[in-house]
Amino acid sequence: MRSQTKVVLRCTGEEELLVLEARAQSLKLCARSIQDAGRTQIAAGSRTVLGILGSARLVNQVTGKLRLL
Repeated sequence: MRSQTKVVLRCTGEEELLVLEARAQSLKLCARSIQDAGRTQIAAGSRTVLGILGSARLVNQVTGKLRLL
């Protein structure tokens, strides 16, 4: 089994998250946003997480300007 690096970053909101997702997909990276189920204070359907898989070099092209959470 191989381990993978996981990094948690912060963006300004759902709109930026969608822009990042589109940018990642344009680079042919596997990128998917997740919609919240709404079981807490987050409204159901809100996009709260974006997962991006790929080489560190390409992922950094998308996320390099974001700050650590």
